Amino acid sequence: MQRLIIVAILSLTLADCGGNSSAAPAPLLIQLSPPAPTLAVGTHIQITAQTTPSLPEYYGSMSWSIQGENPNICTQGLILSNPPDMTNCPNGVIAYQLTPSHYAIMYGDYYAPNQPGTYQINVQGQIMSTASTPTIEYQGSATATVTVTPQ
Repeated sequence: MQRLIIVAILSLTLADCGGNSSAAPAPLLIQLSPPAPTLAVGTHIQITAQTTPSLPEYYGSMSWSIQGENPNICTQGLILSNPPDMTNCPNGVIAYQLTPSHYAIMYGDYYAPNQPGTYQINVQGQIMSTASTPTIEYQGSATATVTVTPQ
């Protein structure tokens, strides 16, 4: 019986030696500027993100979306400074300059729709570990509330 208890304690101790891979990520603070812009229908404004801690090259990522929109259609990377395609995006479009794949997208231009209203821009970010099996070390999100007014 005494041997069984020692084996059970040893098993529990060894199981905890590898670190806690299921630990929740630390908070990534994301601040958007401006946090609550107002603009006229059919115009656009740049929204920038700043994180604490800063996103490292290769191991940091940011994703931008508009609430209620398909991010695969209404978040667009642009090579030139042409206006984005607004088709199928009634809440507007987030457009950003294409960057090398190892850099996080730290700003987006919000193109307002032709319909006045209040819209939400959601930004999510994370920092991955540099381990051979990466895990999320930091994670956070922020929302900018955009008011679109008639011209």
